[in-house]
Amino acid sequence: MVESVVLGSVAGGVAGEPMDGEAEGVLVGELVAAALGKGAGRLGRAVRMVEKGEDDAIHQVRVACRRLRSDLKLFRKVLAGDWAGDLRSELAFLAASCGEARDLEVIAALVRDSVTSEDDPDHVATILTTLTVGLERAAAQSAEVVMGERTALLLDDLDAVVAAPDLNKKAATPAVEVLPRLLASAQQTFTGAADQLKPWTEDDDWHEVRLLAKRVRYAASTTASVLGEEAKETAAQAAKYQELLGQHQDHCAAAEVLSAQARDAADQGDAELLFSLGRLTERHRAARKPLREEFLSLYHRP
Repeated sequence: MVESVVLGSVAGGVAGEPMDGEAEGVLVGELVAAALGKGAGRLGRAVRMVEKGEDDAIHQVRVACRRLRSDLKLFRKVLAGDWAGDLRSELAFLAASCGEARDLEVIAALVRDSVTSEDDPDHVATILTTLTVGLERAAAQSAEVVMGERTALLLDDLDAVVAAPDLNKKAATPAVEVLPRLLASAQQTFTGAADQLKPWTEDDDWHEVRLLAKRVRYAASTTASVLGEEAKETAAQAAKYQELLGQHQDHCAAAEVLSAQARDAADQGDAELLFSLGRLTERHRAARKPLREEFLSLYHRP
């Protein structure tokens, strides 16, 4: 039988509040409780943003879900029982429900910014209208899920977990002994994948490295209250990688969506629109090359 530890508060304050960097006496379980409390609060605020119809609300829900999932993964060896897996599944569902709306929002802005005087304005208007209609539909669907009963139950479950997270005996270990290994594990996973990237590597592999960079950034941010400046520097470096790879992924997604519109134009026999879509698609595909080169240069810099 696994010995468990239930923590209802954290050192120095209420669950979820950040702890001071002078943290030699902080137990890893206290940091878990603080991270989960902070994450639950972030998600709750994002959900209320959706309810009020505020700008960027869907994106903030998605970010909050990813941060919480990252923390649950980071501390998985400290968590007792199956509750963390259930929470990660629910958070993944909620994040996925917000994915299409956020992606279309980014793609529409990217396409709008990439238009030149050489592009047919009527075709551009048609393309952007299609994207906008899709975005409005996806945003409505996302909001329905975010404000639905399943999300309400998730928030209730998170409140219960934050009040008394069920942890195993490793939670009583000083955080300074455990966190370096946890952060190193996330870094090693990232570098193992990043080392394989070449200019000709498939888009999906670049996207996977982006997700791993994001995981390192979140892990470093979560552990910085204990590990201090080194973790903050790791988070900052990972953020640079994530930014470049995020721009790369945005262009990949734009090219994919525009290709889908091109197939529709071909089916409708609209050769002129098809040509315009082809030009835009190739423009976004071409944008990948300098971003790949910049990432590889930064990553392999001595």
